[in-house]
Amino acid sequence: MPMKAVFHCLLVACALFIGQANAHGIPKPQHGGLIEDAGLVAIEMVANGDTVDLYLTDHDQAVSAENVSGVLTITTRHKRVKTDIVAVSGNHLQSKGVSFQSGSRVSALLTLADGETKVSARFKIP
Repeated sequence: MPMKAVFHCLLVACALFIGQANAHGIPKPQHGGLIEDAGLVAIEMVANGDTVDLYLTDHDQAVSAENVSGVLTITTRHKRVKTDIVAVSGNHLQSKGVSFQSGSRVSALLTLADGETKVSARFKIP
């Protein structure tokens, strides 16, 4: 097979692969927040005043937050603060009593309902 034909076949294969990768990418935020892939679920973070709301989804479908718990870590310059994450309702989790500013780094470590599986996501406040 001529080299030019091999190149074109590889180019088409790459284009098809990229299309598949985008089809299963990180979903769009449903609550106006930042969203990250945490492996088994996607976590959307919405920062509101002294509260951080988290929403769990899988392929744009809500994932129950019942019996899910975790720790939210906010790092701002040289200060690190940890707060508990608790289930609110549906796919909604929340952490209260937090403070952050532009450039803060936020890490959510969740223990899923089975009590053993852990997932995490990292965000940067714009």
